[in-house]
Amino acid sequence: MAKSLGEVISTRRKELNYSQRELARAVKISNSTVSRIENDDNITPDNDTLKAIAEYLKLDYNYLLALNKQIEDEPEIRIIQRAAKQMDNKQKVEMLDLLREHFDIVFNEAEEDELV
Repeated sequence: MAKSLGEVISTRRKELNYSQRELARAVKISNSTVSRIENDDNITPDNDTLKAIAEYLKLDYNYLLALNKQIEDEPEIRIIQRAAKQMDNKQKVEMLDLLREHFDIVFNEAEEDELV
């Protein structure tokens, strides 16, 4: 069964030995808001709050967005994004060239839609 946003945040916070109060202070929200998020109490954190939580708890921001139903979750894309963050510009261009070489039809369609 897939984990909820609250479960992921709560589990990670506990792994890092942070209290709800520490998390709340770090991301500038109330303790009760942290509790409601962790308990999936009919609350939808805004993207800025999710980003702050992701950074503080060292979680993947896009994964939290997907759990919060803000974007579709595509684990393969998250892997590529994490790898790209560690690359310099030359490596990013090389990766894009490799992808274009192997998936030229898809890239041509994306470029026509001005997505790339």
